[in-house]
Amino acid sequence: MPGVWRYVSLLPTFRSRVSRGEGHTPISRVGSVYIKNERFNPTGSYADRASALIASYIAHSGIKRVLIRYEEAFSKSMAYYLSNSDISEVLICIEDPLEISAEDFLHLLRFGKISACSDKLGSDPLGYANPLTIEGLKTIVFELYERRIDLEYAVVPAKSGILALSLAKGLHDLEEAGIDAGYDIVAAIKKGDPIPEMIRNMRRIRLVEVSREEIIESLRELAERGIYTAPLSAVGYHVAKHLDRAVAIITIGYKLAAKRRESELKNAVIRTLERLGKATAYEIWRENQGYSLRGIYKAIRSMAEENIVCEEVVVRGSRKVKKYRLCD
Repeated sequence: MPGVWRYVSLLPTFRSRVSRGEGHTPISRVGSVYIKNERFNPTGSYADRASALIASYIAHSGIKRVLIRYEEAFSKSMAYYLSNSDISEVLICIEDPLEISAEDFLHLLRFGKISACSDKLGSDPLGYANPLTIEGLKTIVFELYERRIDLEYAVVPAKSGILALSLAKGLHDLEEAGIDAGYDIVAAIKKGDPIPEMIRNMRRIRLVEVSREEIIESLRELAERGIYTAPLSAVGYHVAKHLDRAVAIITIGYKLAAKRRESELKNAVIRTLERLGKATAYEIWRENQGYSLRGIYKAIRSMAEENIVCEEVVVRGSRKVKKYRLCD
């Protein structure tokens, strides 16, 4: 099954299941630190896991009008997941117009209407903190267990606490299924910030504070490696670096804009081939029309040289066609 729905037996049941290829993000190393890089999700955030569940619930329920509160990664993800659906109206409401970046504003305009939040809208807007978000995010734990990497700690940055809570819920669900994953969840917060209420005094979650100086040190260290990330992710990286057998669940990427665009295109090709199995360059482009067909061909050639993509020739009627798949 595609995306997070590979764990369908541990997720809520809906008639319709929406997926854009979220989840199954890679685990790699940055120095001595294991990283589960959630930037490889369709919109570059672990919010995509939540959006897959929420969009499925909306499709299941036959809802036609959706009001979403603007929250940086979440609203961008939800707007994308609801695009090309049966929703007749997607409205994103913004509490403070000064909070939204120009890039986010233009992105959201492609998928729906934008308004100021007010009582006149007629209903409470959908926010990131809801039970289906927890159901989507908990799949990170399932993927960690499935990879069987020898880990003791899963470290997450904790601003609202919802990611840490979700992973704890995932561990509970595995235990209910008779599986002891054996992880401790570590929630990393900036020293002096309040402890998020939803994870206060939770047995499964250990809290670790990180100073401003330590955050800056980690950002500098990552920048020297050519890696960019948000300060919030640097908090998780710093804690994982000082724990034995730990993985940091964060989003990281690479600094140069041209490299970033190239990397995003390659990630799109990988996600498409994971979903389709085998496909021609044209079929890959048809699934990713935000890129040029020429760009798709160029990315595939580069990935073939790196042994990421393998090709085979198949016969269609009287002509031969190249199909591509992910190399074993």
